[in-house]
Amino acid sequence: MFVEEKISEIKKEYLDNIKNADSLKELDSLFLALFGKNGVVTLLPKDFKNLSSDEKKTVGPLFNKLKTELENAIEKKRTEVRETSYQQLADESFNIDNKVETKKREGHLHLATKFKEEIIQLFEKLGFSQFDAPHIESEKYNFEDLNIPKDHPSRDMWDTLYIEPGKFLLRTHTSNFWPRLMEKKKTPLRAMSFDRCFRYEAVDARHSHTFNQFEIAVVGKAGEITMANLKYLSDYLLKGLLGKEAKSRFRPKYYPFVEPGVGIDCLCVFCHGKGCRICSNTGWFEIAGAGMIHPNVFKAAGLDPKEHSGLAWGFGPDRMLMIKYQIEDIRLFLEGDLKFLQGFNKP
Repeated sequence: MFVEEKISEIKKEYLDNIKNADSLKELDSLFLALFGKNGVVTLLPKDFKNLSSDEKKTVGPLFNKLKTELENAIEKKRTEVRETSYQQLADESFNIDNKVETKKREGHLHLATKFKEEIIQLFEKLGFSQFDAPHIESEKYNFEDLNIPKDHPSRDMWDTLYIEPGKFLLRTHTSNFWPRLMEKKKTPLRAMSFDRCFRYEAVDARHSHTFNQFEIAVVGKAGEITMANLKYLSDYLLKGLLGKEAKSRFRPKYYPFVEPGVGIDCLCVFCHGKGCRICSNTGWFEIAGAGMIHPNVFKAAGLDPKEHSGLAWGFGPDRMLMIKYQIEDIRLFLEGDLKFLQGFNKP
């Protein structure tokens, strides 16, 4: 029978290969060749479909025996290879007194940490104070007090990492810090926060489940805070980080906690608006979301929206760093790759 012969050939060939293997890497390759998605054992049952019932009764036990023997042979050989390797290490000797010349490396701050200090110093000059808020947050401060009701799409579990549904979650933005301050009635307010946020994201070169966010909140008397202040602060940050030629523009954009809301774009610093690969040939790239604090947010904090005005402004520093230094993979900020980090070891 053809299938029985094939089983016998596979058994003989791969048992010999396993016996002669002398490394774990080689054994891993053999395992994939046998049991991987397109492995010879994995695909073998396709040959059974044309067999009669009696033939299947004969071939079935042979197939199961083949799988068991090959799996056991690989596992036994893995144990032998490991023991041989351990014995070789035990037999080796070396002089621990020998001096080994190593290249000296100076320690330095992480690129993201230096960028954080640079941004904070810029806003401290304008009288802003830095505040922190819990990473593990309640729905009240992460959503409800920011005018995000229970039926809002951003409340969906696919966006949020819940610790205890209906109670606690990993905050999705740094915006949770300003309703906490506002409810203490400490106005006027010039506050900022630079910290980590968390979202249920598929990790790739542009997205991460953990990322940094910088946000400011300004609250004053009614009529004191306007969109003109928002425009000034946007240009102030961009010019401070990217140079005096940096320019910003506003686009209408919806955010539930501000009204009106805007998306803030920066003129591409590489092509100066002409269009290039970095800005996807648009001449601009989006850097922030902002707007005037929504009346419902004031009400949730116990403040009269007729007596107060305010603005909120937030952006992702990681994206700004990627643009500024042409870093193509956001995962590099969290991986601790010394070769990558040493590339930014500058005063």
